Amino acid sequence: MTKLFNGKWNGHYDFDDAANIAEIARVESYDVLEDASVYADGDVIESPWGSNRVLTLTKEGDEDVCVKEITVKPGYMLSLQRHFGRSEYWEVVEGTLGVVCNGSYVELPAGQGMTIPKGAVHCMVNPTSAPVTVRETQRGICREKDNVRLADMNDRPLYPLSSEEEYKSFKLYETLRSRIEEQRRALDGDLLHASPFEAQGDSSGL
Repeated sequence: MTKLFNGKWNGHYDFDDAANIAEIARVESYDVLEDASVYADGDVIESPWGSNRVLTLTKEGDEDVCVKEITVKPGYMLSLQRHFGRSEYWEVVEGTLGVVCNGSYVELPAGQGMTIPKGAVHCMVNPTSAPVTVRETQRGICREKDNVRLADMNDRPLYPLSSEEEYKSFKLYETLRSRIEEQRRALDGDLLHASPFEAQGDSSGL
């Protein structure tokens, strides 16, 4: 481990877990400028939360431009993450998308979109009973391995929190996760019917 992490922000984190130790090493040794593993048109990655498919990969000057179609299952969240080399624009094609970005939460209906700046802490959330489809346009250096995972609904290895903004986003993520899981238990396995914030009358997060 090459740096010390703030104990206040990382009370949840298991620094002795072998998978987390390996993830810290991976993130701290990763150089997006040295990563030659580019996307290819038609690439599909299946995940517990849904899937993402590469539609096109082009160049605009020195920038990669990668367009993906992302489908998020009802009641699932992607990991809370950030990227070194790219920004993203999310356009909702179908359904309603919940977005965590730099400590705030918004919900976007079909036809609306949002820019995720390079380095921003973010995740996609589907708080509804129907799948949500998003067209994601990445700009910059677009690499699948450029992903610093800070929280995860599926308990994959994580990198520790490194800033107050990440800590605020993490608390919001865990609140969303708790409310979604509570709704699942209440519905006894049925699909969700409402936003995880609706019952509390709160659409802004913490």
